[in-house]
Amino acid sequence: MKKLMSLLLVLAMVLGLVACGAPAAPAATEAPATEAAPAEMTAAEKAAAEAEIRYALGLLFDRNYIVEAIAQGGQVPASAFVPMGMIDADGNEFYKNAGTSDEFDGYYNVAPEALEANYAEAYEILCKYYEVDANGMFTNFPTLTYLYNTSDAHKAIGEYLQSALAGVGINMQMENQEWNTFLNTRKDGNFSIARNGWVADYTDPICFLDMWVSASGNNDIQFGKGAHADLAVYNLDLTDLGYDIKVENGTWAETYDVLISTIKSCTDNTTRFALMHKAEDMLMATGCVVPLYFYTDLYMLDDSVEGFFSIPLGYKYFSGTTVNGSGESISVCLSSEPDTLDPALNSAVDGATMCANMFAGLAKWAQDDAGNLIIEADCAEALTEGVTNDDGTVTYTYTLKDGLKWSNGDALTANDFAFAWKRAASSALGADYGYMFEVVKGYPDDLAVEAIDEKTLTVTLNNAVSYWNELMAFPCYFPVHEATVASESWATDPSTYICNGPYKMTAWEHDAMITLTKNENYHDADSVTMNELKVYLSDDQNNMLTNFKNGSWQLIDDVPTNEIPALKVDFPEEFVIAGQIGTYYVCWNINEPLLP
Repeated sequence: MKKLMSLLLVLAMVLGLVACGAPAAPAATEAPATEAAPAEMTAAEKAAAEAEIRYALGLLFDRNYIVEAIAQGGQVPASAFVPMGMIDADGNEFYKNAGTSDEFDGYYNVAPEALEANYAEAYEILCKYYEVDANGMFTNFPTLTYLYNTSDAHKAIGEYLQSALAGVGINMQMENQEWNTFLNTRKDGNFSIARNGWVADYTDPICFLDMWVSASGNNDIQFGKGAHADLAVYNLDLTDLGYDIKVENGTWAETYDVLISTIKSCTDNTTRFALMHKAEDMLMATGCVVPLYFYTDLYMLDDSVEGFFSIPLGYKYFSGTTVNGSGESISVCLSSEPDTLDPALNSAVDGATMCANMFAGLAKWAQDDAGNLIIEADCAEALTEGVTNDDGTVTYTYTLKDGLKWSNGDALTANDFAFAWKRAASSALGADYGYMFEVVKGYPDDLAVEAIDEKTLTVTLNNAVSYWNELMAFPCYFPVHEATVASESWATDPSTYICNGPYKMTAWEHDAMITLTKNENYHDADSVTMNELKVYLSDDQNNMLTNFKNGSWQLIDDVPTNEIPALKVDFPEEFVIAGQIGTYYVCWNINEPLLP
């Protein structure tokens, strides 16, 4: 209530309605009028107005309050979409070079002392478009619905956002959905405003920018889709960076998509990062992405567990663990029921964690002897250097390790990788992450990957890619068993789930538990110290904590936010706040009308 009253006081001050803190009701004639009715606007003016409105609403949110009073997990207020942990060409954090202000980093000034100025700017913008009553409340703002997945933490943040908007007269209703339903609803664009989050797929800023191209399966905002596909209001000028590319009043596909393709074909590091800043500028100018905070990874890990590690992408690895010195079994809870565990189709971090424990790509994340995270060869004998061709393309040749097998005992060959990559990239499959193969020549339907023989694989990239080895460690680059994936249901049934990593699936009690057991056909099975991994399926944070406290589960990947202060005191070693490269944000459906 204190924060809400503070907001109202600031807004009243903006209108000149108070003196010495005592509110005085203004005359009705003093209420600001809108500058133009929506019917009088051109398409370009309407798009600009709605972008400005979305930006203004983002100014109303106190990110410091969210991280300190609600999230409480060491998160950092976010001033940009590309998060901290991503490094720019000059060695600085990418987000610190973002935006155009000389006074703060990024696109929002998130300093506590900037809060009142942010409120004032927001109110001034909104007064251009909406009517205000005698109490300073906007009276004709459309009712909003905030979509979030069932979780006390997400609910608490949504309720704060709801109260912040209510402080200026904007009504936002709350709608929660079970995880898989929520993902599909958001993906289909059946929302006005939704909670969202994105964790890096690899350590390059492009993985936060290429997801918004028109054809991306992760493009929940609906850029270049529906009515937005034909909206020709965007400009792109790359002539200052040496490109003969200048578009005025183009569509999203003609501008943003072109910019992302240009970034992926650029081999000059300084220019490539400058292009990525242009892409984030263009993205943030829509107002459709409202960053709230940069992630940390909160989890509870029992002190009896040895050999566990996680990476800043959020994946967790269990194959080298023991519990009280035993490799018999470990019980964990990552999230609720996954939608799919097909590595080409999964788009959630919890599903990616399971895929990373059940599949082996050409490359993998690992730890060196000092505990540092590295990318090293997995199914490949070595991660070779590429050969630059006369046309600027780069060809890599990989030799597979001897004796590779699938979990059912079938031989695993180079053709399995070639098939899997072509399948994942294909327009026919329509995988959310298909665009991650855009760096490969011939994307999407004539991918330049070939099995020369059973042990030799070649792939040709359009140009040199600095993060190529990390791509090969990403789940959509994992091989799949060709005969098995012909059935659409293969990835939800343990009887048909064939994989090639440290673990294989032996049971799936839906909405309850997935059981993984050691895969004796894994090429490095001797390194697997844990024989069984029980993955319990729940998004009930209180249930997760109860099972951790009573010793039933050795790792839980979420905790109730109201318990965090006590957990820091009572479990100082087992309550973990790990680094994570990601951003928690609000996203708008760009096709959702906002004007009166």
